[in-house]
Amino acid sequence: MARRDPMKLKTTNVPLELYDFARKWLTLLSLAIMLVLFLINAPFGRFAGNNHRRGRHPVGLFNSSLFLVDGIRSWIVMEMVAPLTFIYALFKSPLSFYKVPLPDAFSPQGVLIILFLIHYANRALINPLRTPSRSTSHLIVPLAGIIFNLANGYIMGSYLSSPYGRIYLGGQWAFERTSFRVGVLLWLVGFVGNVAHDEILLQLRRRAAERKAKDEKEVEDDDSKNKEKEATVTKKAAAGEYYGIPSGLLYEFISYPNYFCEWIEWTGFALAAAPFPIPIDASSVSTFQSSILSALRTIASPWTWKNALLTPPYAFAPTLPPPWVFVLAEIALMLPRAYKGHLWYKERFGERYPKGRKAVIPFVF
Repeated sequence: MARRDPMKLKTTNVPLELYDFARKWLTLLSLAIMLVLFLINAPFGRFAGNNHRRGRHPVGLFNSSLFLVDGIRSWIVMEMVAPLTFIYALFKSPLSFYKVPLPDAFSPQGVLIILFLIHYANRALINPLRTPSRSTSHLIVPLAGIIFNLANGYIMGSYLSSPYGRIYLGGQWAFERTSFRVGVLLWLVGFVGNVAHDEILLQLRRRAAERKAKDEKEVEDDDSKNKEKEATVTKKAAAGEYYGIPSGLLYEFISYPNYFCEWIEWTGFALAAAPFPIPIDASSVSTFQSSILSALRTIASPWTWKNALLTPPYAFAPTLPPPWVFVLAEIALMLPRAYKGHLWYKERFGERYPKGRKAVIPFVF
């Protein structure tokens, strides 16, 4: 049944119902896609059809060159959707019954808005424009990314401009809350770590591009003498990007520290922006443990998932606000990619790849 907007003479409120729909299905589909990604590789980067180690993706649908798109341009288009949709939702404030002014830049809401936009300025523009090259991607990847960013940008902007968000983050007292301070600090640590580890990858790409250009120039300078080498270089160029073993900082412990740092970043953001979605009693060690176990039993119950599927979007997981949906969705979608990429590194480099290096969580996984 559609909900009534008590402030308007309408039987439905489309922006509000769109928010409910996006919040529910972004959560559930991310978890479902996580299971799929443990079985097949997303067709972009090293796993795109023409970059795959065997020259073809195991899923035939992903091998057609007609659907391969430029890696850098498609990335920019895909990622720019999130901040644009976020800004639109801030201005429209779909969860408000009346038009509300934008928050002050120095308010808790304003700080979080700036942090969100800083992340996407780096992710959507600064980083890809500094990248010398990026492997091609199957069209399905940027299309899926656009859908994800449309939903995520909409619910995040809607939440921060909502009555609940304004109450929870309203007033200067929010700056005094421990969760806000710790959350912003975690965001900063995660963001800096993300940029630092991306810079290591950028340096690898730059060296690879220089090496590739040098190889091709040697062939051009002495093509009559090095026909065999020319064939080798041509084969390398056709196979896609050059890859090396990254090292330094958290790369000494895990293959995907940029993913790990991004999880820290958005966990900090969620901690600052919204209450934790699961009630936790930390009054004593025993009650803390029992509350955690109770939450895990609830999550693991098949009845929980059956109800989640059947529940109308407006009643879905009422204690799960968008910042925590974002954290959950990011981990769900990035964890299998990190695992598959880690296996690829080990297969590609064999004994040269550090044996003690984990996939994405230091010393754990």
